[in-house]
Amino acid sequence: MIFTNKTEQLFVWIFFPLALLLPLFLEQNVFYINKLTTVLIFAIFVMSLDYLVGRCGLITLGHSMFYGLGGYLFFMIAPEYEAVNFWVYTFYICVIAAVIALLVGVIVLRTSGIYMIMITLAIAQMCFYFFSDSIHFGGNDGLFILMKPDTSLFGLAFFDLDNPIHFYYFCLLSLFNCLAFWKLVLASRFGRIMDAVKNNPDRTTALGYNVFLFRLISYVMASALASYAGYLFALQYGYVNPSMMSWQTSGSALVMSILGGMGSIYGAILGTAVYSGLHYIFEYMTEHWLLPMGLMIIAMVMVFKSGIAGFIENWVERRK
Repeated sequence: MIFTNKTEQLFVWIFFPLALLLPLFLEQNVFYINKLTTVLIFAIFVMSLDYLVGRCGLITLGHSMFYGLGGYLFFMIAPEYEAVNFWVYTFYICVIAAVIALLVGVIVLRTSGIYMIMITLAIAQMCFYFFSDSIHFGGNDGLFILMKPDTSLFGLAFFDLDNPIHFYYFCLLSLFNCLAFWKLVLASRFGRIMDAVKNNPDRTTALGYNVFLFRLISYVMASALASYAGYLFALQYGYVNPSMMSWQTSGSALVMSILGGMGSIYGAILGTAVYSGLHYIFEYMTEHWLLPMGLMIIAMVMVFKSGIAGFIENWVERRK
């Protein structure tokens, strides 16, 4: 059982069955189905950032670069008027993103703390302005994806990307797989070494482990999954634009991670869901939604000092 924590088990047994049933009540309302799908996709992105910051101690404000690259890479490598195979191009995008992350990681991981924040922000902003100013990539307007990939495998089509409900369930499955993947990583020997690297890198080095290599592998894994999330977002709405790479996207993801419970992994899903829900409510109530949104987040961070996941864990412990 990969979910050893009681609170994690409680979360999995409540959240995922509930998420499975939701489309049954919203079948006629495509708007809400698409909204929920976007939340699931962004939760994958926040989860990858939560692992980097909360479990590896690698604070970055440039993670959104890989989120945006997921969509742009698909435009670069896929034929414009041909429906390519979804599974093959998913593999291509994740591998190319991993190679880019490897090159970037070699540079940024030679720094730490505030210096790493600044260098990741600088690299991400360079990419942002490159795509914003590039006529070939549509500038600030971005690009439209004219042909969505074909999902058939061995002649069998498992789902249709143009069907909002099909796509919702696929993103839900992807979210569960990503959660299971990170839990397996954390439970492995690699994960235990990364815990040691975060807590005491000098002692970990003294034990004979290459701290830089372990951090680099973690950075590559998280960046590849961030690109996968961006790829799904681009397929959902059929477009990609530079705003996906902006520092505000990384900042929002970091707030969601803190709100959910830094380093808990499953808390990233909670933080994304709560943040997105508050965003929708306040945006609907007033055009000056940023003020009540900010006040609410400040209040929640002060009340839930270990995040929502930490608060639930403490509550479960008290009940026991």
